[in-house]
Amino acid sequence: MKKQKSLNTINIIAGKWKGKKIKIIDNKILKPTMCFIRENLFNWLINSNLHVFNCLDCYAGTGILSFEAFSRNILFATLIENNKKIFQQLKKNIFLLKIQNISLIYKNTLIFLSKKSNKQYDLIFIDPPFCETNILLQKTCFLLEKNNWLKHNAYIFIEYRTKSNKFFLPKNWFKYREKRFGIVTYLLCKRILF
Repeated sequence: MKKQKSLNTINIIAGKWKGKKIKIIDNKILKPTMCFIRENLFNWLINSNLHVFNCLDCYAGTGILSFEAFSRNILFATLIENNKKIFQQLKKNIFLLKIQNISLIYKNTLIFLSKKSNKQYDLIFIDPPFCETNILLQKTCFLLEKNNWLKHNAYIFIEYRTKSNKFFLPKNWFKYREKRFGIVTYLLCKRILF
């Protein structure tokens, strides 16, 4: 008999779906963004016009960052995920939440971002699997900037392991907010044009 995969839940913390439980695969690969980090992020964005934002979730995982954004009435989101089981669970959660204005992409993020984009995004989530070298993080930032994925005043949210190699932001991204908690550092950058 095939073993059934184990599911856990994670809560949406605010907005129209406040308290809604999202099912996630019990998978050691996943590290959902903690509640208070999500709360801090959206408090930092409190004065932004989220209802007109297009979001790009580069390493969607549980999708919780995008679901929190939808709960606060963002306009549209693209989620990228390349783990098949995680991708299938994302599809189920999107269906259960009845989200229409969403694009779910089953692909390697770096390959997806390697092409020039004709759609730009206002809010980008970059939360790749933790890695001491931060190579995925570094390449993702570079491709987003190089290939026209960002609106001129886009916000970029980044999570990474505190004790890991230094990485470099594109020169026109400035750190708008930054905090640390335990092994996690998270920051919100804003893109500007010189």
